Amino acid sequence: MPTHATDKAEQADYYDHRVEDPEFETNRPHGESRFYRYLMDFKFARVAQQLSRPLHGARVLVICCGSGMDAEYLVRGGATVVAMDISAGCLERARIRAERYGLTYGLVQGDAENLPFGDGTFDYGFVHDGLHHLTEPDRAISELARIARRGIMVTEPADAAITKLLIRVGVMKPYEEAGNYVLRFRPDRLATLCRSLGFKRVASSRYLLKYGHPPAAWWRRLDSDVPYLAARAAFGLFGVAIFGRWGNKLAFVAERSGEAAETAT
Repeated sequence: MPTHATDKAEQADYYDHRVEDPEFETNRPHGESRFYRYLMDFKFARVAQQLSRPLHGARVLVICCGSGMDAEYLVRGGATVVAMDISAGCLERARIRAERYGLTYGLVQGDAENLPFGDGTFDYGFVHDGLHHLTEPDRAISELARIARRGIMVTEPADAAITKLLIRVGVMKPYEEAGNYVLRFRPDRLATLCRSLGFKRVASSRYLLKYGHPPAAWWRRLDSDVPYLAARAAFGLFGVAIFGRWGNKLAFVAERSGEAAETAT
């Protein structure tokens, strides 16, 4: 059985050298179909809207930052951002993204389970589809809690019955191309962990969403107004309103009390 260190090295090697479409990673959601861009906007807004205060002016650490998409969203939302990943290849793509789109954020190579920052260095910690790659996600959350004065934001796969069914019948795989088992998260368990780490307020929501990575070429057929608006309406009705409570995507935030957030160091 591979060791924890080997798992990390293998994941870093995949994102350094074996990503199938580096240009897609560097550029997304730019240049993609209209509906895909909407869904990426939705994912970010879904978690940010659960905070009790705006992100504008906040200092945010993004862990498992990949090629910088989340850092870009945060910068455009008015935050000061440091983006961190274990993969040098990811960081190079994030650097190219920043140059290409006129963005400013810091880039640091590091391990999400052992953050190279002091206590309370940031206002918030943020992770999008990164925890499910890790062997010890609870440790990464504890590290985010340590460096975050105000709170943490998490958007990850949810532990959903629909996913288990699709894996069982062979429609989905339990592993990703990078070789990692896809961990899936329960909001109640995250809430218990975060309260034990000193957070007083937690909020979460789920929704049902599946897209390719990259999305299929036929998504371009949704770019004109009528199919695009129909796709948005269908997602809002079925993916959020009707089936959202059982959804496979989780948006979760945990925040400290106002006084603790201002005094944490």
